[in-house]
Amino acid sequence: MRIRLRQVACLTIVALLNVAAANAQERLAIRAKAYLAADGSLIEDAVMIVNKGKIEDIGSNLSIPSGAIELNRSDAVIGPGLVDPHVSMGALGRTLERANAAEPNADTANFFNPGHPDFGAAMRAGVTTVVLAPSETQFIGGVTAVVKTGGDAAKRSLGPGPVKLSLTSSAFSMQRTPTSLQGALADIRQRISAARENADDQSAFAKWARAEAPALVELSDAPGISALAEFSREQGVRCIALHGNRAAERIDAAKRLGTPFILGTYEFSDPRRYTRGPAMLAEAGVTFALTSNAPRYAPDWLRMGAVIAMRQGLSRADALRGVTTTAAEIAGVSDRVGALAKGMDADFVVYSGDPLDLRSRILEVFINGERVYVADAPPTAAEDDEA
Repeated sequence: MRIRLRQVACLTIVALLNVAAANAQERLAIRAKAYLAADGSLIEDAVMIVNKGKIEDIGSNLSIPSGAIELNRSDAVIGPGLVDPHVSMGALGRTLERANAAEPNADTANFFNPGHPDFGAAMRAGVTTVVLAPSETQFIGGVTAVVKTGGDAAKRSLGPGPVKLSLTSSAFSMQRTPTSLQGALADIRQRISAARENADDQSAFAKWARAEAPALVELSDAPGISALAEFSREQGVRCIALHGNRAAERIDAAKRLGTPFILGTYEFSDPRRYTRGPAMLAEAGVTFALTSNAPRYAPDWLRMGAVIAMRQGLSRADALRGVTTTAAEIAGVSDRVGALAKGMDADFVVYSGDPLDLRSRILEVFINGERVYVADAPPTAAEDDEA
């Protein structure tokens, strides 16, 4: 009996996904118990109108347009698709360049494998947009790529993200230069000077050197934050500290840096001095995003990390921003993803309850208005008894 019910459930899911693909460009009206607003509050009696993959309107008790396909989710809560600002999904180890420590023109988009199962895992975790990044073993790793985790293949690439640098010990080797942090900074200074002298250079590195765009800079310790803040001030460039998890130990340097941090991954077993970091940065007025670092960690840790930080004093609003709007700003796509608002891409997740409560299950995921994931219903007590 249980096997037959499972087969019916699988066929139902396939049918729902096929219908969703056919209706991706139709006008949809989704009724829900509530939706998660940008400030972390739950707006009840939610209605969201989706038209041609965009959010046409969202609010409480809105009228449903004539002819719209209505989806009744009156027992569920809608939340924005999550955004992870640093992953290597489908490319773990493939961006590693052993011969050259600097590859400023390398493009991570070349390693984007849309069919890789890492992206399916991300969708199941409610993550709809990610920033694919090169390895930390190059002190200049190249350009990141912003992509969606599912949906129409022609619409999944959102373009290049920031250039990535690494000032971790993994980037230094006695077999190639640079061999140290100071050597890396000296090399970068020379490259910045050369880029500023060449107005025709429109590479991502050159745009960062001319302060036209930020760079992701991976760190591994607290002194690195102070060094990066001083280097950023000296050169007049914008640096987003990646894995600046020790920033709470360098609050003054974090504030001087003047750009968001990317923190994580956070686990339940981590010490409080570590997980207290997001709340301390928020109290100091320093913005940040969270990352799961998938696939090194499961993408589920993005939402779990936000909840762990909330348990250490982080507000709902700051936790939500850390996995949506701030991450989208870092990626340069905040005009399209990261929030449920008019004109934004219709990337959203249907939860069984409050999205910031880990007891809430992910029921469905939509990208560009297309349903890309439907959760299999858990077995009932009767099914378990008959198994």
